[in-house]
Amino acid sequence: MSSQGAYPVVTALAHNGYSGGMIERKRRPPPAKQPREYPNRIRELNKERGWTYDSVAEKLGVHPKTIGALATGDAELTLTWMQRLGRLYGVKPIEIIERQVMAGLRSVEVGGKVQAGVWADNHAFDPQDRRTVTVPNSAELRGLELYAREIEGESMNKLYAHGSVVILSRLSQRPGEIIAGKRYHVARTRGDLREETIKTLVRDRAGEYWLQPESDSPEFTAFKLAGDENETVELLGRVRYALTVE
Repeated sequence: MSSQGAYPVVTALAHNGYSGGMIERKRRPPPAKQPREYPNRIRELNKERGWTYDSVAEKLGVHPKTIGALATGDAELTLTWMQRLGRLYGVKPIEIIERQVMAGLRSVEVGGKVQAGVWADNHAFDPQDRRTVTVPNSAELRGLELYAREIEGESMNKLYAHGSVVILSRLSQRPGEIIAGKRYHVARTRGDLREETIKTLVRDRAGEYWLQPESDSPEFTAFKLAGDENETVELLGRVRYALTVE
């Protein structure tokens, strides 16, 4: 077979003045990089709250690589992990993998009760008795760790009837957020027992902080935030929403 028959395209080009160099082939552009798909909502929930894998890992006491692996699907997202993450994010465990039906809302777990005058070693609900409430996922709440408590009894009846629920942000998120006139989840500890309630923080003329009851009963009186030699006082969270019972 002649060279003309073997390479008809090159021969034809040579007759038209082609010098014999390599023919450049048009390169196809590389395929567009597809955004990574995540098998669950861990990354999304972090973004809503302004959290990172590192901050979530610190809250849960695990290595950041563990949270990253759960988010990408490189580690198995078991029911136990969904429950732990759900408690941290304040959502139902199923919402770790499925978005709630109504956008713009946020679920918060009601994990215990508050009642002035009741001293116990534990005020938390048993896991089977816990439930969630839904609040608007407003901009000022994003980045805050929310939790909820149920009002028990009449010790806060000026503001909250028995059975109402208060939604709070943990003060560990913002340790300097002490504002007179705001209401707080307060724990008073005496030995092995403690009382948990909601009180309004007030400041006297001397600049000292007091926690004032919101009850029409004289049984409940104000006490100092500083505590005394017999008890310690701690602010656990600040009230952000209240779901009241009429």
